Amino acid sequence: MLAGLLIPIVAIVCSIGLPIIMIIILGVQAQRGRHAERIAMIEKGVVLEEPEKKANRYPALRNGLVMIGLSLGLIIGLLVEPYLPNYGDYFSLGIPAFTILFGGIGFVIYFFFSRKMQEKENNRD
Repeated sequence: MLAGLLIPIVAIVCSIGLPIIMIIILGVQAQRGRHAERIAMIEKGVVLEEPEKKANRYPALRNGLVMIGLSLGLIIGLLVEPYLPNYGDYFSLGIPAFTILFGGIGFVIYFFFSRKMQEKENNRD
């Protein structure tokens, strides 16, 4: 009785826990490698400069476009849902598919808008 219950529990814990543990181990090893490399460069007298990180200047634009895309995807998914085939026990993926599609389109539109706005700012400078 106990073995019949223990096997699924161990399987679930291993299938979820092992990938998480592997990701953590790989992340720690990568961080240690970068740290060792930086220490070696400092010991050799190489001056390290931090790369300049550019802040996202248009978070409201990004969030607005993504929300518009998600809502359009939801509306179109709801309109198209009755015309999609029904696969029996499986729920239809029309609504989530259109929502994710239009959310992604919102991100692509944001990319082009922000790139154009940054080019205008660089031309002013």
